[in-house]
Amino acid sequence: MLRWADDNVERGMRGSGAVQVHGFADPLTIQSAVRGAEQFFVNDRMTWLARTTGEELPVCAFDAADLPDPIGFLIWSDDPSAHTKTLGRPRAVLWCRVGMTLRILVLDDAGPYRHTLEDLGNQADPTWASQIQRSLAGGLAIGFGATIPLNTETDWDQVKHAWTVDKHGRPAKDLYGMGTDKINNINDDQLRVIRTLLGTLLLIRQPADARRALWQAEQVRPDAAARKRLRRAGAEHPDAPVRYITLRQSIRPAPDDDHGAQDTASRVYRHQWFVRPHRRTYPDQDDPTGYSRKWVGPYLVTPTGCEDAPILGRERVVNVLRR
Repeated sequence: MLRWADDNVERGMRGSGAVQVHGFADPLTIQSAVRGAEQFFVNDRMTWLARTTGEELPVCAFDAADLPDPIGFLIWSDDPSAHTKTLGRPRAVLWCRVGMTLRILVLDDAGPYRHTLEDLGNQADPTWASQIQRSLAGGLAIGFGATIPLNTETDWDQVKHAWTVDKHGRPAKDLYGMGTDKINNINDDQLRVIRTLLGTLLLIRQPADARRALWQAEQVRPDAAARKRLRRAGAEHPDAPVRYITLRQSIRPAPDDDHGAQDTASRVYRHQWFVRPHRRTYPDQDDPTGYSRKWVGPYLVTPTGCEDAPILGRERVVNVLRR
């Protein structure tokens, strides 16, 4: 891929057709990103978890703090998009932070194109063969590019809309005559990849055993009703954040000791559960008077004594692979 990035810069300098995609129109940007990227690999199980997490994210919100590195190259060992209607096989993504935007370049396994080119050999149409060869970055093909704003909540439909219009805001032309339905399917698949990428970055940033402690403290801002009550009570700073501490049960009774449990705690847990990804407001570290919204979750809540308890969740189809 490094060799391809260098060759792409040379083609751009010669004016002989360097690869240009949305967000990476400058070959030098691709070259510097490839050379400076930290490398990440996600195995099958974590890819499935990231894909499932991405499907549940309510908004597209990439935060600068969620990036494990400003420049990264990540490979999923499994398909990050559960597509069924297109031939795309996305496997890797290159990201690069530029100011408060995130440039994303998705690379595809591109098996059909590569194998067709190998099978045809010298009989392949020269123009077509040249286009395919230029788009092959090592063993992967350039899929699509996207520019995502950082620290901003964006509706998912608005993200997809960015691919359906040209730089002038007009409907993008169907250059290859694929038809509206197929283009919509491709746009949906591309959006699923972006969802999975955000889910992957959130999982990478999650601390291990984040909720093992017997207490959890966080700074929260009083809601509107609480601020109103504080002002009525004559509080000097009704908007001041407060330290919110959550205490958890520290004594676990035996399974048949319900009476003892009532004497030690008001709530007895006999299961674990997953908390969905959600946005939470925190005080801004750079601005003491401001606030920022960050992703929290997904994480598994394991009350004390429930390490081996069943995990509750919504109904899902269970896929079993047998040998």
